[in-house]
Amino acid sequence: MNLFRRLLRLFRRKSAPAFLPPASAHAYLDAYRAHRSPTPAELLASLKNTAWTCTSINAAVCASYPPKLFVATGKGQAPPRCRTRALAPATVRKLSLRSPAANNIEEVIEHPLLALLRQVNPIHNSFDLWELTQLYLEVHGSAYWLLDFDAMLNVPSNIYVLPAHLVTPKREPSSSKLVDHYEFRGQDVKRFAPERIIHFRFPDPRDPYTSGVSPLRACFEQVALTSEYAALKRSLYDNAGLPSAIIGPEGMLGTGERDRLEAQFQEKFRRGGQGKALVTDSKIHVTLLSQSLGDLAALADIKATKEDIANAFHVPLPFLTGDTNLANMQAADHLHKTLAIGPRLRRRDEKLNEQLVPLFDPSGRLFLASDDPTPENREFGLKQEALDLRLGVRTINEVRSSRGLPSVPWGEKPVIISN
Repeated sequence: MNLFRRLLRLFRRKSAPAFLPPASAHAYLDAYRAHRSPTPAELLASLKNTAWTCTSINAAVCASYPPKLFVATGKGQAPPRCRTRALAPATVRKLSLRSPAANNIEEVIEHPLLALLRQVNPIHNSFDLWELTQLYLEVHGSAYWLLDFDAMLNVPSNIYVLPAHLVTPKREPSSSKLVDHYEFRGQDVKRFAPERIIHFRFPDPRDPYTSGVSPLRACFEQVALTSEYAALKRSLYDNAGLPSAIIGPEGMLGTGERDRLEAQFQEKFRRGGQGKALVTDSKIHVTLLSQSLGDLAALADIKATKEDIANAFHVPLPFLTGDTNLANMQAADHLHKTLAIGPRLRRRDEKLNEQLVPLFDPSGRLFLASDDPTPENREFGLKQEALDLRLGVRTINEVRSSRGLPSVPWGEKPVIISN
């Protein structure tokens, strides 16, 4: 009966409440209604400078933690038929939170799902898949996988990452489905059934069912400000209409005398001639001009804007500057893994367990989970192990097992050290 319920839940399509209205997007960015909301193509075009740095950092770090496949075995269930390996007790305790009814959890090391995630299609490998998926999430708030099914086995044989700025979930006004189809605008418009699409997304308060708000969209005004400032500086330098010096004689000069004085000045001071003396036969005034390298107030504003962009992506500032030290980098890495990478990995794994894993295992025993990215406090762990051994909480073999080491004959009894 449990297996039948799981199968029924798998093939039952998700439906939307009849009162759910279509999502409405904000038409303007600011309160003055002077700038409209960016289009997906404009979001992609603004991916540069600090925004690209933050996006690439999050995508690369998330791709460095690919999910692993595990199998849970409950009371009365048969042992798994795929190749597995035992886990350390500490890892089992962490994973048991996802399968409370399981008596044992093992890691699967050979399965068709793992083979699919290693070589997702003829072009992309595993790292490409995870990195591209997270890149689209950071930029557009949504990422889309197109599943190509095997005709004989009826399981996914290829995964293609669709460009998120070309995909739109479509829902008819009177439909009871969340999404009737996904429209892809490539060389021609194609419609894909919801069963072939896995939609990853960040939460969106305006539309919690089919849309997502990306970090880039949240700080788009700051990104546009830095882009406009860089464009202004480039236009000033490209124009180069400001001379280095103005020579003003006391009286009127003819055209020939003016050209002779200008040529003499150019000959003496161009190309390494700085510092030479210029002696003239008449009284002249020389005014030196210099271009400003930037307004201090504008530079301070750009620095604050950079911080706003980094905060939107949950990227610590020590990652974006060289003015730091090892202690600050370690603290920043811990903060980044805790607040940015950990939730992103959990959101990705939950979506895969919801839509991809049941296509291979409708029984619900298999699940994907990524390693905890939070850096461990090694010093605290060693002190905790020593304290457990001192108080007799754990035996030597239990400590060795948690490290993946084999048991020893003399490690079964607790070692209690007293004064």
